[in-house]
Amino acid sequence: MNWFKANPFLGGLALLTALATAAGLYYLSGQKAAFTEQSDAYANNVSTLNNLQSAKPFPNEDNLRAAQEEGKRAAEVFSGLASAVTEQSASRDNALTPQQFQDNLSKAASNASEQARAGDIALPEDFYLGFDQYKTQPPTAAAAPALGQQLASISNVVRVVLESGIREITAINRIPLPEEAAAATDEDGAEAGKLPDLLLAPFDLEFVADQANFRQALNAIAKAEPMVLIRVVSVANSKPLAPSKENPLEAESEPVETEAPDQPPPIPVLFGQENLTVKLRLASVSVGASAAKE
Repeated sequence: MNWFKANPFLGGLALLTALATAAGLYYLSGQKAAFTEQSDAYANNVSTLNNLQSAKPFPNEDNLRAAQEEGKRAAEVFSGLASAVTEQSASRDNALTPQQFQDNLSKAASNASEQARAGDIALPEDFYLGFDQYKTQPPTAAAAPALGQQLASISNVVRVVLESGIREITAINRIPLPEEAAAATDEDGAEAGKLPDLLLAPFDLEFVADQANFRQALNAIAKAEPMVLIRVVSVANSKPLAPSKENPLEAESEPVETEAPDQPPPIPVLFGQENLTVKLRLASVSVGASAAKE
């Protein structure tokens, strides 16, 4: 006691230190208990999940009924999803003939070419929306409805991309639909009828645009109706290298002549003037005959 009276500051500091240490130990003890509790609960849940995944239900009437009810619920969920996707996909005309498809294709290609000319946008030579093989010969009767459905999606994507003010469309490449395969030879569509009701129909679109118009085009595709899924996006910059550290203001293009020869040329813009070569893997939704809209 005499020491505390002789050293009140040190005594108070020692007392505060002891209290803080006790509080810290109490807090750590509580956190450790909480951690242990959560760890035990997690281990118990993992053990329960493993047991459920590895368990084989006994084949009795109750388990069979439960499995059947679960299958019905899953079917209802997938049916609702299929209906929602069908509502947003291009309509399918199962009565579309090969000649009608060719007529629709020719009209769509002509409309795209006129829109590109009006916007001063370059297109590939003999641009035919990726359906080049059907320019001179019609598809089979079994493939015509699915092709007409995909044509509606692709022509709409081309329209919104051209409206975005891009500089050039360089290519459209379709992956053949299952109905176009050699196995789908039944003119009445028997083979095609065995396909799933909903099937993704991939195609590749490549175009050149500046940064602002690329963003606009990508947003327009994402919001397009009929619905199109964006699977892969690949973007290559026309100026992949950064400006030189030694001469950061050095222009990569030819020097600009000014009206006053005695004045220095304007400072070049380093960023924002690049062109982008964009490659997209898209997929339209092909609706089977049984899921087609009325």
